[in-house]
Amino acid sequence: MLPILELRSKGGRSTARVSSFGARLIDWTFEGQPHLFMPQAGAADEMVAPHGGVPVLFPQFGLFGPGRKHGVVRDRDWRVEEQGESSCLLRTRLRGEDGDFDVFLRVDLHDDGPDLSFSAVNVGTQSQSFTAGLHTYLRVPNIETTLLEGLEAVAYEDALQNLTPVEPAWVPLTAPVNVDRVYVATPRRLQLRTPDFALLLEQSGFHDTVVWNPGPEIAKTFADLNDGEWRTFLCVEAAQIRPPVTLGPMDTWYGTQKIRRLAA
Repeated sequence: MLPILELRSKGGRSTARVSSFGARLIDWTFEGQPHLFMPQAGAADEMVAPHGGVPVLFPQFGLFGPGRKHGVVRDRDWRVEEQGESSCLLRTRLRGEDGDFDVFLRVDLHDDGPDLSFSAVNVGTQSQSFTAGLHTYLRVPNIETTLLEGLEAVAYEDALQNLTPVEPAWVPLTAPVNVDRVYVATPRRLQLRTPDFALLLEQSGFHDTVVWNPGPEIAKTFADLNDGEWRTFLCVEAAQIRPPVTLGPMDTWYGTQKIRRLAA
């Protein structure tokens, strides 16, 4: 097994685990309550369960580019550069056909939630372009009683309809079953609400937000999802897609996502 880094916030209200495989935040609990989804298939071995935690997507988000879907770094062993009681820093290097980058993920765990800080350094001699994201799987009691606020005034591209542009809905996203939407140029702050709790999601650097839930039919095509597990998560992904980032030699790009537990 690859190293699993155990984190505990300074006040002890939150705990988290980070895998060096893909630098994936595989769980976060607040006062014992889990707030990230990980399928049962990942309980024994997170390497066989791509749908869970917070996978890092780089140098390509989804199919937005000529390379491999969702990039390559989520399937690599990352080096642990730093580890403390409540924080860690991991790094991986890309060379060759996937680009010439040094890529970092830092996780800082606070009492009310984690900060994820992503950065990519162009170590090549030419400018390079990429798309990127943090594919955050948020655990919910029931997707049909889940509400996402903050995207009401934002147009989106519907990935279930060949990225057809859709005008703003002007209402919160309610019971988001079987959705796959790319919201472009989104607000920095969103709120996910359930009958039991709420989460504040804040991002910087990443200018887009992808919202995804597979619904029952698409979920059947994923080997790591058991029947009904699709009901217990909503992906709210910090992304940079429109436009791609173009980074000059030795320049660095930064993106962050912060998750905070709120009262219901």
